[in-house]
Order: sequence, then structure tokens, then C-alpha cells
Amino acid sequence: MLLRATFRNILSFKDEVQISFVAGKSDLHSNQVYRAEKRDDISVLKSGIIYGANASGKSNIIKAIYIIREIALGRHPRYLIEPFKLSAANDTVSKVEVEIKVDTKYYAYGVEFSIQGINEEWLYEISSRTDKLIFTRKANSIEPYEFGTITGGASNAQLLKFISHGTPNDKSFLSEYIHRNGVGLDAIRQAFGWFASRLQIIFPETKYQGLAYQVESNALLQEYTKSLLEFFNTGIYDIRHFPIKKEESDLSTEYINNILARGIPGQTISITVNRNMYYLTLGENGSYQLSKQKAVHLDGAGNEVVFEMEQESDGSLRMLDFIPMLIDLRMNPRVYLVDEIDRSMHPKLSMKILECYYSTLASERDSQFIFTTHESNLLNLDLIRADEVWFVEKSNDGASHMTSLAEYKPREDVQKGYLQGRYGAIPFFAPIKSLKW
Repeated sequence: MLLRATFRNILSFKDEVQISFVAGKSDLHSNQVYRAEKRDDISVLKSGIIYGANASGKSNIIKAIYIIREIALGRHPRYLIEPFKLSAANDTVSKVEVEIKVDTKYYAYGVEFSIQGINEEWLYEISSRTDKLIFTRKANSIEPYEFGTITGGASNAQLLKFISHGTPNDKSFLSEYIHRNGVGLDAIRQAFGWFASRLQIIFPETKYQGLAYQVESNALLQEYTKSLLEFFNTGIYDIRHFPIKKEESDLSTEYINNILARGIPGQTISITVNRNMYYLTLGENGSYQLSKQKAVHLDGAGNEVVFEMEQESDGSLRMLDFIPMLIDLRMNPRVYLVDEIDRSMHPKLSMKILECYYSTLASERDSQFIFTTHESNLLNLDLIRADEVWFVEKSNDGASHMTSLAEYKPREDVQKGYLQGRYGAIPFFAPIKSLKW
């Protein structure tokens, strides 16, 4: 779970700002909180809703967390790293830190970085009262690395020293420890695993790969998928893949041959072209089977009618991206960050997605769903908690800053107050007479 994220000099964030999903003391919607059970535990919200006008910087929250995930996993995303541009100071070093819950442990992982590489990196085990060092890395220091308690004795300490000396400046120590089979600091494996498998990020252009293939190979997934397709009234009864000939696809012979050259017999590879999803199952000696994902509808008599995906609406296709997410959140401890959840969808669908998520919450599962939106209908305290909501807007210097709805202690119709500009984070326009046509 994500407790807090801190940003400085990255994208639209200038001075250090923080967004928090640590729960307040309110008992409202208690099922939407992982509540601390022990003295050192931290109570965490199971959802977060981020509002802001266009170009306010709300999407940059998701992008900045995506950047630290890429860095943590050993992929230095130079093409995404962009310090705050509107500052007079020519500062090229950015900072992102996240505090996370992994099973029963809490960690703070952060990096200071530039396009060239990592300046500083750190991992601490944290609690509500104390911080315990796992490791720190300072590139320009005489002793670049400092480690906390190392288990396993001198041999493990020597291995860690070897790994640290061999870590390139554009690779995280977190990833090098994993890739070089480091030992002695088990907390690193937990933190790395959170970035690698628990944190999932969906951008507006993200497409889920292989829904039909996964559904048809798993009876429980098939049941859940059909139930959600009906719940969201998509008109789609089922999603399946159907065998086709290569001539019926958008795939060139050269493209298929490149996949065959790199693939492994028995492997199935999903390929997205425009709105179409293909599945290439590799056989022996260069053979393959090609199939295509399609939607199944029912006519008035209950007979199945197959539709091409390109015949479905943008809203239905966007909904298909969220169905695997909702199933995953129900079954596994995942954290999903979704940018612009209401893109291409009817306003009420965002509310139904949130209601569906809340209906599956379980105290023993660390699921969390955080998203950006413009949909004001969600601002209903009968559905959400005030501390789940954040407003993002830009100050006069062009820097984004964030405010929690809980700071306003709302006792009113929150949706009405938001649309009237009481909390900021909405667009304001010049008078029409100011236009110079």
C-alpha cells in the first residue's frame, strides 16, 4: 500500500510537496481503511481520489511515481525525467520518495536523480515512531554506501560491498541487489517486490494485454469477467479469442517472423494493433497459431453474435481495461494508480467502478485504488471519506501544490462546494469579451 509520496523539482512540482494516504481518525466508512492494530502500525486508506483542472499537475503525481518505480526496478527513464522548468535556478536534480506498506512492514524508499543517474538513494524501515536504516547511497561521498544491520556475518557484508562497488550510477542499488543475488538485507527484497509486482499503473493509453486469453484459461476469471460485463451494462456477454488466418490480421510477415525468431515454442504472445488484440501461439519449427480477441453479444433470442473490438465504443473498450484491475484487486494485495479514470466513459461509470471496488474490500487484503478524475459526482461523503480526496492546483509561479479535503473539515454538500471553487482545483476562465478575434 502507498502511505505517502514526496516530490521535489520534478515535472510540475517545484518545492517539496507531499500527498498522503495515511488515514485520519474518522470512523466514517471504516472498511475503507487498513486500521493500525499494533502501537507501531500505521493506518492506511484503501482508496484515494485526486482532483484538478487540466494542466494542474494531477497526472504528474502518477507520472512521478511511475518514474521512481522504473528507477527502483533498474530502468533509468531518461526520456521521462524533467525537472521543474519555470524556476530561475538551474537545478537538474529531482527527488521522489514513497512510503509503502508491504505485508506487516513499512518502508520509505527514495532517490535524488538527474538524467545522468542517481545522486542519492535510501531505504528505511519505518513505523509510527521510529526509522531504521536499511541502506543509504550518496554518489559524491567518500564512503558512498552505509548499511544498517546485515544478517549472515562478514561474508554477506563483503558481498554487499562488492555489489555496491559494481552498481552503475544509472542503476538503483535496490535492483542490483536483486539481480546479483544479494543477501543480508531481506528488506530490499520486500521493497523491490512491491515495485515489481504489487504496484500497477494505468495511464489513459494503457491497454490490458490478453484479457480473452486469461479468461478462457481460468474458470474463476471467466465467472468474474462475465459478472462485471453485466454489472457495467456494456452489452458484451463475453470476451473470447477466435482463430484467424494471417491474411485477416494487421500483422506483417516480417513482424511475425521477428517474434518467431525470439520466441519459445509453447509461448503465447499478445499483440495490440490499433483496437485489435492478437494472440500468437508459437509451435515447433517456426509454426504458429494466430487468434484474435473479439466481443460476444447475445441477440433477443439469446443467441451469440460475435463483434470485432473495433465495433465497440470507446467507453466499452476503456471499461475492458478496468475489469482485470477490479478482479486483481479482489484477489490479490495490489496497489493500482489510474490516471484519468473517466476518460471516454459516462460519468456514472466512475462511481460504479468505485462502488464495485468498495464492495470487495477485505480487512486481510492490502488492496488500494488511487486515481485522478474530473468527476464531481464522486464527492459524496455517503460514499467516500474526506481524507481520501486531494485537490491539485498551480500557484502563480506555475508549481503544483496539493490540499486534502480533510483540511477543510467539510460539513456541506462537497460537490456543490467544489464546483463553486471553494476548494480550488477547478478551471477559471477569462471573460468572453477579452477574446481578440
